[in-house]
Amino acid sequence: MAIVAAAVLLCCVGACKHGGEKTTAGSGTQESALTPLDRGVVVLSPGGRTVRVAVEVARTDTQVQRGLMFRKALGDTAGMLFIFERDREHSFWMKNTYVALDMIFIDKDLSVIGVVHNAEPMTTVSRTVGKPSRYVLEVNATFAKKHGIDAGTKVAFEGIALHKK
Repeated sequence: MAIVAAAVLLCCVGACKHGGEKTTAGSGTQESALTPLDRGVVVLSPGGRTVRVAVEVARTDTQVQRGLMFRKALGDTAGMLFIFERDREHSFWMKNTYVALDMIFIDKDLSVIGVVHNAEPMTTVSRTVGKPSRYVLEVNATFAKKHGIDAGTKVAFEGIALHKK
């Protein structure tokens, strides 16, 4: 019986893995679901206003690959901040992501360089703004338009360590 239970457990763990070694964010593994993510606040300043987003921070490869997969909902002022060690053109997909998202790409100087609006859930289309970024903020679809966030919007982080601990 113990052998059957072990075999079932191995099958379940194997079924939770997605994508392997893709460089595209969003392939995911079960490990990140078990590892608590750091939290903080992203402050965006479009047109002299202040918009605050409570975020979970994804910085490890596993956390980045998992992203917002399997989430059924996302709060109106909630999101996920992806932190990368270097500037490059980052791309994201929506595999196993149930919520439509805006993807806000931010450079090392904390300025928005572009937005992917209303990314369709459950798709594997690669999405990017075609420019190097250091950070990507994912929020609910229409968030960027609703708050006037576009290229040039200034960004600040509160309670977020920018380097791996």
